[in-house]
Amino acid sequence: MRIEALGYNTAVPAGNPSRTTLDTYQFLRLLVVELTSQNPMEPLRDREFLAQMAQLNTAQQMERLGTMLTAFQATSLIGREVEASLPNGTTLTGKVHAVQLSAGKVMLRLENQTIPLDAVRVIR
Repeated sequence: MRIEALGYNTAVPAGNPSRTTLDTYQFLRLLVVELTSQNPMEPLRDREFLAQMAQLNTAQQMERLGTMLTAFQATSLIGREVEASLPNGTTLTGKVHAVQLSAGKVMLRLENQTIPLDAVRVIR
């Protein structure tokens, strides 16, 4: 039984963090504001603080899991020819030789160049 690769678009505008990363950053900022502006006579309860830290940990783990699942799906592209549109406007075509994670992003290794998975537009 042969399983074909699924087509999906996970494109994020260049320079923008993922939604989960942005949410994690916003969560930390809100937590710091809450801690610095709390009433000294009624400090944050331990249980509330631990619950918030658990939520942050869960969000980070979900982000990592999503990246790993995307990398796993990308392995189905090994040996296939892809066409990618790079941020500088050039189009690159080549056979995928390897999949790697770099700074939390899934990258495809072509003959002599590494491209982000979200740059792929055509799979042959």
